[in-house]
Amino acid sequence: MKVIRNINNNVAVCLDDNNRELIAFGKGIGFQKAPYEIPLSRIDRTYYNLDKHYIALLDDLPEDVLDVSYEIVQKGSEYLNVTFSRVFWFSLCDHIHFAIENAKKGIVLNNPLLNEIRHLYEKEMRLGRWAVRHIEIRLSVRLPQSEAGNIAMHFINAVHQTGQKAEKDDMERFVEDITDIIESDRNIIVDRNDFSYSRFVTHLKFLLKRSSKISESQSEIEKMYDEICGELPQLEGLIGKIKEYITNVLQTQPGKEELLYLMLHINRLCERDGL
Repeated sequence: MKVIRNINNNVAVCLDDNNRELIAFGKGIGFQKAPYEIPLSRIDRTYYNLDKHYIALLDDLPEDVLDVSYEIVQKGSEYLNVTFSRVFWFSLCDHIHFAIENAKKGIVLNNPLLNEIRHLYEKEMRLGRWAVRHIEIRLSVRLPQSEAGNIAMHFINAVHQTGQKAEKDDMERFVEDITDIIESDRNIIVDRNDFSYSRFVTHLKFLLKRSSKISESQSEIEKMYDEICGELPQLEGLIGKIKEYITNVLQTQPGKEELLYLMLHINRLCERDGL
């Protein structure tokens, strides 16, 4: 393999035996002045047909961030038992570098979906916490705990993108059917471009993905659910209809904790419509 341009000490632009351009990674392959030949035994991994945006990222991102991001992707792939697209690593690198730069400046960006991620995607959230600790150990940079949720979201989205079209269609139908139930019961037209609806949809998708993990609620949640029902009696019947639909579709009865989250989201949607 022929190196034609060094990006950094461990990354280079190369030509393979068929004269096709690629990006190669390998310890120390970028020390020598290009052009030069390098044995395949020194190459750890390669990327063909990379967008110019990703090549520019390789020029801009520090080597230690590239390395630690790759380690996190590898850990995530093993832990979640998912083979991610090859470009996923680049987007995660970009995010981690951005988060590190913000942390150094004392900037904390909160994730408005953090509680929902923690509640509905426990495994990905655990991975996010591990990644934050790993970054601190490897790079001596302490990120805010909100970054655990941000990194978890990157993995959640990547996992969703690896799913089949049929799964995507089922999810969209699930969301639209429940929206129809709300519109019919409350006699409203839900603004699908509204941020509140976006959060509601996110919650429904999380609910669908974790349907096998839905369990009975704790007593504190049951008490809170009953209190909210007392405060919003007009929504109790609607929640009953949605509960019946979810039970039929997912073959799992949602507990009061899931229904409480839905009721709060639905109340926000109705408030937007002036009801």
